Amino acid sequence: MSKKITALIAIASLTLSLGVSTKASEPQTVQAAQNQKSQLRLGQQFKFPKTWRGKWFSNNNLTPSPMIIHKTAFNTPWTNDYVKVVKTGFVKGTKKYPWQMPNAWKQSNKDELAKYMRVTSKKIKGNKWIILSPVQEKTFKNGFAFIVKKESIAGKTHKVLFQGNPENGLIINQYFKSKTLTNKYSAYEFKNMKYSKINPR
Repeated sequence: MSKKITALIAIASLTLSLGVSTKASEPQTVQAAQNQKSQLRLGQQFKFPKTWRGKWFSNNNLTPSPMIIHKTAFNTPWTNDYVKVVKTGFVKGTKKYPWQMPNAWKQSNKDELAKYMRVTSKKIKGNKWIILSPVQEKTFKNGFAFIVKKESIAGKTHKVLFQGNPENGLIINQYFKSKTLTNKYSAYEFKNMKYSKINPR
């Protein structure tokens, strides 16, 4: 009888010990996961102007999907991926920008980095453009330049979203708020903008 009681006490003690050990490790596990998740806090969220937000259409073969601009993100017109836009700062826990991080870090975080683009602005030929480029690249040569302008179309004023070369501002694509306007004016060249001949619309 005493052996049975002793065995039960031992089992209870082991169970309690395991329970305490498991619970004690839970906060550490959660904290580790949170740290790993928040490590890629790459900067302050960028807010698109309200006049930019919504769905924009294009007939360009390279942009088969509408460009949907949200408050702090957008769905890309080329792959329809949802991408967050940030004003790039230091990677959390470091004093380095994403492009200054080791290649091993970039490789291990490539899937997460693909969910972000960094925003800068640039004045080209009197127009202020918003440049969206890969967050892990210092230059914006692989980026996209955008500007929204009011244009007169058939006697009415409409907003047009222009996509240009980030280095010289030459237009490579343009988006409209309706499919009707897109079908009519996707290849139209507005007189106040200069167009690239490399990537015709």
